[in-house]
Amino acid sequence: MKSIKQIFIVLGLSSIVSAATAQTTNIILQTDFDGDAGEGNLNNDYGYAYAGSSAGTVPAGYSGAITAGVGVGGTSANSISPDFTLLPGDPNWNSPSLAYVYAGVGNGTQFGGPMSAITPTAVLGSFILSADLQLSGLLPSLTNADVTITKVQFFDSGNNIIFDFAGDAGNVGSNYVHLAVPLSSLSYAADATHPVSDFTNAAVVSSIAGFTVEFAVQGLPVGVIGGTGANLISPPFGFTSTGALNVDNIELIQTGNTVPTPMQERPIWQADFADTFPNAGGYGFHFRDGTDGASGVVTTNAGGGIGGGNSLEYTVNLSSWSSSPPVSFSGFGVGAIENPIPFGLASSNKASYRVYVSAKAGGLANGASTNIPAVMDLLFSVPAGAESPSNATPAVVLDLAPALTLTTNWQSFVIDGATSPVGVNNGGSQALFNRYFSVVNAMQVQVATQGNPDIGAQFGFGASTTIDIGNIKVVELVPGLPPLSVTRTNNQTAVYWTDPRTGGTAQLQSSTSVAGPYLNVPGESSGANSPYIVPAGSAQQFYKTIWIP
Repeated sequence: MKSIKQIFIVLGLSSIVSAATAQTTNIILQTDFDGDAGEGNLNNDYGYAYAGSSAGTVPAGYSGAITAGVGVGGTSANSISPDFTLLPGDPNWNSPSLAYVYAGVGNGTQFGGPMSAITPTAVLGSFILSADLQLSGLLPSLTNADVTITKVQFFDSGNNIIFDFAGDAGNVGSNYVHLAVPLSSLSYAADATHPVSDFTNAAVVSSIAGFTVEFAVQGLPVGVIGGTGANLISPPFGFTSTGALNVDNIELIQTGNTVPTPMQERPIWQADFADTFPNAGGYGFHFRDGTDGASGVVTTNAGGGIGGGNSLEYTVNLSSWSSSPPVSFSGFGVGAIENPIPFGLASSNKASYRVYVSAKAGGLANGASTNIPAVMDLLFSVPAGAESPSNATPAVVLDLAPALTLTTNWQSFVIDGATSPVGVNNGGSQALFNRYFSVVNAMQVQVATQGNPDIGAQFGFGASTTIDIGNIKVVELVPGLPPLSVTRTNNQTAVYWTDPRTGGTAQLQSSTSVAGPYLNVPGESSGANSPYIVPAGSAQQFYKTIWIP
């Protein structure tokens, strides 16, 4: 979790000051499933699948484990695929007399020592479970399904469950979604051997020796019980063995006794090329040293996207390169433009921007490596006349250009600006963005193969080489907890605040010292109570808000 600034207001006669607080973080468990230092204290992974009706269980199986190439950015992840291929023929599944039908798949990870010591606390919101989740192979009629956190279990050395939490994680689709959930927002399970209040008991907390974190897709049937064909009820993955619940980058942290305010994703634009399109269209391009005689065409690939959705596809004819191959650089790509974007940007910090995009390439030569070097560009542009000296045409002021590895299968990428290098091939710089970010009116997302020197050879200089993108979403990360404001009229001082748009409420707190301790202002547990009228004659106070999940 990233720490953020919190705004303090001190009320004396008329003085107002602001300061920032530090947030300490203790990583209790983590894994990125890549077999490196990011593994932390990973012990084991497992999965399961089930199906049934009021008449009993029906045949269901699963496969999977830690799998390379399916994680965020093409890394490894814990991938579990349910096998529901035997369900349609089972009488317990399709009998019209049954009261209900259910199915699900689970994905679990177990952790042990070594781990950082947990600090006893009554503030369960100081424990934050986060992970990246993706669902593949959903029914064409579904864009997402609800994922449940079925277990966050704390074990002692005798494998007894000390604490046990469960609750909803949220909707997940074909793009990876990053979830961050405080334990205070989950329900406490009855099979734990200790009450939740024992989180304050040092002896109990020090006995924690292991953990299980489990996610599951449960229920969500589609169709009519006892129906046939399209009306036959089925689990969200259909009657297949090709769907998967992928989990990556699991982490459980303990912060200080204040829950960190969540960052909110403010969508800037998105395009799935079925229901949402870029308002300035899509494009394809190719490039190389020497004479570029290639040609191509951009189309909407109906049904060719993830889960049977659409994508934007560029088909390029590279055959003219075969007689005179590139000797230093080459490539081809596809992109989409949003112009204008719906609002002005709030930050010049590249860490404030995130891109979700899916991509694949096609038409590889026989025997060629299926790992295709590529780059994604997020381009920020200003209109003509915005710069000084004046630019005659629209100009790129920043290019975020992280490297990718494409394959012939769809991959979903989550790209954070914080770790994305600034590109140099399309113009722009951090200095220009610092100066002109507030007048940016257009953005582009493009993905291109990068040959060094000759990408054409990997595709056999084919006449029908393809590159596809889909499920584009560009967001700006903004603090979910707005700052306080204060007014003084008619000898009354009022403190105004609002609840975060990320969910939860904002609790108003006060202290006679900027260093605290801060106590809740009675009756002011939500921005819905704003404004708070400071009682006449009150001593000088500092005010802040904390996030309540």
